[in-house]
Amino acid sequence: MLGITTQACPTLNAKDGLLTLRKGSGDQKFIPKLAPEKLYRLTAIIPKASSLYSRLATDISAIPPFSLGFPSDTAQSMYYPGRCKITPQEIQTISRAMEQRRIFPENTRIEKIEKGGSFSYQVLQASVQTTTTRELESTECQARIFVETGDHSTELSKICAELREAANHAANATQQHVISQYIRSFETGDLEVYRDSQRAWVTDLNPRVENIFGFVEPYRDPFGVRAEFEGLVAISDPEETKTLAKLVEHSDKFIRRLPWAVGATENNGKGHFEKSLFEPPDFTSIHGR
Repeated sequence: MLGITTQACPTLNAKDGLLTLRKGSGDQKFIPKLAPEKLYRLTAIIPKASSLYSRLATDISAIPPFSLGFPSDTAQSMYYPGRCKITPQEIQTISRAMEQRRIFPENTRIEKIEKGGSFSYQVLQASVQTTTTRELESTECQARIFVETGDHSTELSKICAELREAANHAANATQQHVISQYIRSFETGDLEVYRDSQRAWVTDLNPRVENIFGFVEPYRDPFGVRAEFEGLVAISDPEETKTLAKLVEHSDKFIRRLPWAVGATENNGKGHFEKSLFEPPDFTSIHGR
């Protein structure tokens, strides 16, 4: 599923092409505590909102589904779209076939398809490019497994266009490399390329502008591996960062006050469980959008 992650407000989730409201991080369905006619009167203030609500009204108030989860009579997940329910055991089998071909799961979805009384599985891989559908061999799975690229192609095309513009304003060669690997990964669907971008990203110390882009948040997948797309840009605050740096300067003093270090004489007063030399990570105080 492609979406901007959020923690503090209701989110929208797809259901057979329409949308339902879900609260918080998206696990539980949110039913407005208003009669449908009153909610309609609110949306009627803006013609576009009224038109949208008329399409969504039934799904917004429908129960079930009650929550996100493995497709069932009471739950749904657009990581496993379609009308045929797929089981965790089937997902595990397909995941092993993907792993053997070094196809990582984070930017994929799996659809179970029934045709003429037989089943097949379609692995939908997010990418700008659409390549020829290929089949995955599996000794465990009796049904055929296919991989189809181009999932979320329209959205990823727009993201890549914006990233190309952002690359013109990169502060150094490392940032340019990170952005170029973002683009290449989103265009092809290759997550090994994305991993390379992250290896470079961690070496870019104390950037003035920080960023996170990609399929990185797996908390909505009931299987726990397929990920939401997150996009975050943040600007560091130099003054707040200086304040936080004082914590590092006095780290030895704070470590000696930890419960397991109080009264210790070994390891320079830090006790048995602490390293002799504290190695702080690179950090900055940032404000994100």
